[in-house]
Amino acid sequence: MAQEITVGAEVVTADGRTLGKVKTVQESAFQVDAPRQFDYWLEATLVKASSAERLELAFNESDLGGYKMDRPFDHNGFREGAPQHLHPDSVRDSFLR
Repeated sequence: MAQEITVGAEVVTADGRTLGKVKTVQESAFQVDAPRQFDYWLEATLVKASSAERLELAFNESDLGGYKMDRPFDHNGFREGAPQHLHPDSVRDSFLR
């Protein structure tokens, strides 16, 4: 992880909006303790700059929905492609049997 992420640091978007505080840190992701909403995970690669008190992200608040994860490794599966049993050819073939 290029940036050091500290539990309790304030999480701020590139446009200066505060999202919450860092609640948990994993190897490649961190959990945001967001006020008045469900907590969520973000990939550590999204961090633009960090200190013990503040974590600045590389995107604006309006783009947050595209980066939120329910679990620390949710996006990893999308990068690998669809599992074989969900590949369109496999699904189609299962209906033809």
